[in-house]
Amino acid sequence: MSSLHHHSAMRATLAALAVGVLAVGLAACAGGEQGDTATAQPRAAVYRLPITDPGSEIDPLTEADQNALAITGLVTEPLVSLDARGELNPRLATDWSASDDGLVWTVELRPGVRFNDGSPLTSADVVATFEAITAEDSLSPGRSAFFGILDSVVADGDDTVEFALIRPFSDFPMMLTGTNTGILPADYEPGTWLENPVGAGQFLLEDYTIGVGATYLKNPDYWNADRINIDGVELKIYGDMQAQVLAFQAGEIDRVGLTVEAASAVDVAKYDSISSGYNRFDGIVLDVTAAPFDDLAAREALAWAIDRQSLIEAVYEGNADLGNDTTFFPDYSPQPTGLAQRDQDLAKVSSLLAGRTLTFTITTAYPLFGEVLQQQLNAVPGFEVELEVMSTEQYYAGGDSSPWLNAPVTATSWAKRAPSQYVSLIYATGATWNASHYANDAIEELTRHFDATTDPEERQDLASQIAEIQWTDVPIIVPAYSKSRALQNKRVVGEFVGALDFYTGYNFAGISIAK
Repeated sequence: MSSLHHHSAMRATLAALAVGVLAVGLAACAGGEQGDTATAQPRAAVYRLPITDPGSEIDPLTEADQNALAITGLVTEPLVSLDARGELNPRLATDWSASDDGLVWTVELRPGVRFNDGSPLTSADVVATFEAITAEDSLSPGRSAFFGILDSVVADGDDTVEFALIRPFSDFPMMLTGTNTGILPADYEPGTWLENPVGAGQFLLEDYTIGVGATYLKNPDYWNADRINIDGVELKIYGDMQAQVLAFQAGEIDRVGLTVEAASAVDVAKYDSISSGYNRFDGIVLDVTAAPFDDLAAREALAWAIDRQSLIEAVYEGNADLGNDTTFFPDYSPQPTGLAQRDQDLAKVSSLLAGRTLTFTITTAYPLFGEVLQQQLNAVPGFEVELEVMSTEQYYAGGDSSPWLNAPVTATSWAKRAPSQYVSLIYATGATWNASHYANDAIEELTRHFDATTDPEERQDLASQIAEIQWTDVPIIVPAYSKSRALQNKRVVGEFVGALDFYTGYNFAGISIAK
């Protein structure tokens, strides 16, 4: 890593990155003959995970793809992550607290931490990382989470960082667990990560080969190295879920998601079934400004037409809990009260439709979810539903006409966040990701109060009011809250602190491989 690049260079270069960087970055990636990692015998204490080809740039600051996040997230380290119960887990941060007015969060850094190039990790690195994420011209997907909330970040000595907020936000530490928040050196130059895979995390990137995978070695200088009981990690790239399942059955990988495909092909009893809490919801987003869903009765009819429990069984293999069209995950406190649980009610659907037939197309990059939903709805009188399945690249394409933000009815996966974050991201008037084009001043005002208060009774009341608006206006249907669940080879010993995804920080502490 060159010492000539200051963090201002990080921001400037980040803004200049474009899709073309992908080709450059991948071409410059670490070497290795294609096929080496696929055919090599696994080292005794290496955890082997399947991924799919990222299909996008691999850079901790700008990547959004889950597989790219996995590749960099084993090397980088966040300030805070979440455990399986949804509670905050200290990583590079050891403590955090809010000022009396809630406008400044002070974060204490773990002393003595070094990046894998030997340089010390200080408050300047944290400041530079968050400035790069949140700069006005930033291309980081993580920027949206902080927009309208984070004002500035300043260092107070080498081991303390102050986050100044535009408005009080009681769940601010949870935001530090989000996308792109792995801390990088202040002189990091965006777009160069594969050339110099720097970070302060658990592992060192040993090799990355396009289309094959990545291998990692344990970082002996990691701050929690005593708790990392494996020699390394191997990420193997497979073209689809069927290939992953076959590789799991052949003993080539240690873990596979417990999907419908896996459950139907694998003798589940031969493996450990592991679960680590809620990880996302798949929202059905309705454009409330265009027919037929500019009519509240039509939106309500769709919400009551879905057989949510059957959807959970068919799509999530039972690894989900009923959603009720709000953004409050079941493990979040407080929980809204006073709402009737929606599930399929055909009499109510008939009454709401009053003889009409709703004709529309669901656009999604999640084929199984779309297919099951289409089948369910077409079996209900009053619905004629088409399905348009796109690749991830097509669905989330950049530009003003991106399908996921413009199609009349979409099904989009949303990673777990604080409930009020969803309001600012997908419910607020003019929000970048407000694909429903919904507007309601009341929910935005209630959310501001919810974010500002720490009084339990007031938060309970506000949570119920926010959820009631979401449930009543139903611009987004949340049929289920998905849980992370997988089958794991019995040679793996120990319990993961959180799920293996970016949101929980890839924490391998306490995991070992049986000899």
